Formats: sequence, C-alpha cells, structure tokens
Amino acid sequence: MNKLTILLDRDGVIIKDVGYLNSVKKIKFLKGVFQAFKYLKKNKIKVIIITNQSAVGRGIINSTKLKSIHNYINNCLKKRGGEIEKFYFCPFHPKYGKGYYKKNSFDRKPNPGMIIKAKRKFKLNSKNCFMIGDKFSDKLAAKKAKIKFYFKQNQSFLIQIKSLLKKY
Repeated sequence: MNKLTILLDRDGVIIKDVGYLNSVKKIKFLKGVFQAFKYLKKNKIKVIIITNQSAVGRGIINSTKLKSIHNYINNCLKKRGGEIEKFYFCPFHPKYGKGYYKKNSFDRKPNPGMIIKAKRKFKLNSKNCFMIGDKFSDKLAAKKAKIKFYFKQNQSFLIQIKSLLKKY
C-alpha cells in the first residue's frame, strides 16, 4: 500500500446525492465515511475527488460557492482525522450549461480529463491509484484514464475501503 491514491466521485460516494447541492445544510455524509477517511490518512493514502458539477454551468451556484462547499466537506473530514488532498470539478454541460459553460469538455465524465490532470499532478499510474464511483460515467472515465474502477457498495465505506486495500 505504498504511495497509493484513491480517486472518488463526490455525490453518492462520500455524501448523499441530493441533486444540485447548493448549501452545506444539505450535506449528509454516508455511513462509514469519517472512519474510512481517518483510516486512509493514518495509512498515508491520499484521496482526490473527481466530480461533475454542472450546477455551476447551469447557474444554480457559482464556483466560489462550490469551493466553499468543498472547504466545508474537507473541514468536516479534518475534524475527524481525515482529509481530501484535492477537489477536481467540471462545471461544464454540453446541453444545459449557460453561456461559457455550455460546451463539451474533456474534463466532464465520462471523459477522463480530470483523472488525467490528477494523474499528472500526483504522478499516478494504473498501479498506484484506483477510483470509486456510483455511476457508469465514473467507470467509463476511469477506464479511459486506464485506472481500476470500483462501484460504491451499499455498506459502510470503511468496510469497502479496507476490502479494496487488501488488493494493493
């Protein structure tokens, strides 16, 4: 488990998917997330979030608000011994984005752009990282970026993480 990094989708993986998250009041961490992040930090395993956020492109929230939501999530994790190394998000949507945000983006999952950026920045390869997501678009993005993918299981996140780490 040396220098392993885990890439995670955000909604449906670490927090409840509530549609377009526009307030920290709507954040509900999923079962076992705090324990899993504490375990990962203790074992020096980095966590990176890879998330489509068309709410920005649709004008539901702005990127400053989204970054404050991400800071809130990270602060909650840090208070309990965990941490997210970096958040990558794609604000674009090819159909529903407004103005500048209405475009096809190589970053928008199922495209691998955000994963490729993370791989470059953190020197990741197919042996030292994997991704967990809850949608087929997450799986496709991971496949295109040539990294292993696992669907989020309906169990405590800590149990899933410990089970997956046995493979590395």
